[in-house]
Amino acid sequence: MALLHLFDRWRRACPAAPEAVVFTVDHGLRAEAAQEAAMVAALCAAMGLPHHTLHWRGAKPEAGIQDAARTARYALMAQALAAATPAGAEKCGLVLAHTRDDQAETFLDRLARGSGVYGLSAMARESRRADTVLLRPLLDVSRARLRATLDVLGATWVDDPSNEDPKYRRVRMRRLLPVLEAQGLGPERLAATAHSMARAAEALDGWVDRVVEAHVVHHPAGPCRFPSALLEDLPQEIALRLLARLLRDTAGAVHVPRLARLEAVLAGLRSPASPCLRRTLGGCVIASRGGQVVIHRERGRQGLCELDLEPGETGLWDDRFAVTLGKDAAGPVRVQALGEGGLKRIGLAPPEGWPRTAFATAPAVLARVDPSHDMRDREPGVDDRVPETAHPEGKCTGATEILAVPGFEIEPATGWRGCISMRRLGRGVSA
Repeated sequence: MALLHLFDRWRRACPAAPEAVVFTVDHGLRAEAAQEAAMVAALCAAMGLPHHTLHWRGAKPEAGIQDAARTARYALMAQALAAATPAGAEKCGLVLAHTRDDQAETFLDRLARGSGVYGLSAMARESRRADTVLLRPLLDVSRARLRATLDVLGATWVDDPSNEDPKYRRVRMRRLLPVLEAQGLGPERLAATAHSMARAAEALDGWVDRVVEAHVVHHPAGPCRFPSALLEDLPQEIALRLLARLLRDTAGAVHVPRLARLEAVLAGLRSPASPCLRRTLGGCVIASRGGQVVIHRERGRQGLCELDLEPGETGLWDDRFAVTLGKDAAGPVRVQALGEGGLKRIGLAPPEGWPRTAFATAPAVLARVDPSHDMRDREPGVDDRVPETAHPEGKCTGATEILAVPGFEIEPATGWRGCISMRRLGRGVSA
């Protein structure tokens, strides 16, 4: 609420202030939430600001509800922001009201979990979550000061009762702050330490940037690889940050894996006793063989999601690829994992230096036509539209219901036309 009032005062005083749309998320966890969202909507109407209430629908988990709600909240707001952003807009972002107290609580929580430099950097004033820019202009302002500002403005607000429920880990961390402050470790000191860690992280990231540019090969379909010897030559902290970044980016994740798990994987990769190693971590498979480390997306127990698109639509697949189907497309498509043996079934060989298994979780765009041609139900060799001989140059010369796989040339099925673009989040990919 404080962020809303401050923005309204700023835009009235500054004609150059950007346009804004206000989002309220109703998580469906409290009956009062709908009334509170309506209160915000009425205030926005009085201010002349557009407002949307976003609803988290469907079943809610019994455990980890706050983490699940946070994930759902960001996803809902990111989707709403993308829908509300005018075509051709140069810059847009999701502005959040996190305070210095939130920063201190995040630092404490991650310290208790044994986080390294990444985690202890806590929240940044500007960061990116998938394809959404996050802005936190109030990170240096205390929660008490914002409450005092609302009092001066005569504004009302509502406190979420879950913020006082000790069954939640963050609330328990919050209750530690007065005790720590008495010993000189108040929110201001903790936030300052997080800021110092962020500066150190930025310097280390510059080193990792150079390592990635010089030694890591990324395939447009998602996997990456680098020489095994690289990990032996790098300082431990840089090697850990390299692994963490590659795992996060390859999985399309928001956060990196826990430090202890990263350290265990790094120890295995560095060990001369295990020249051939296969591990899973952070939604990825890490495989070391023949002097190369290959990281690719893990299929998981439930498999990867499917995405159906109509002509002219854009969607996000597996939090890794933004897929757009041109308006002139001959018909709808489905995006799904290529699957085990998928390259062979469409007559393609993996590029030199890449294992075939690294492409099982690559995105494949299929024409949604006759269900009898659904690759999930077809046995290899049954569909005569799929060539049996792999082409060594990564090209598919026969017709197939698979229309596109990033990094491979495929001849679309007879009669199909249209433009398909796949953009790897954080990397440009076209197909």
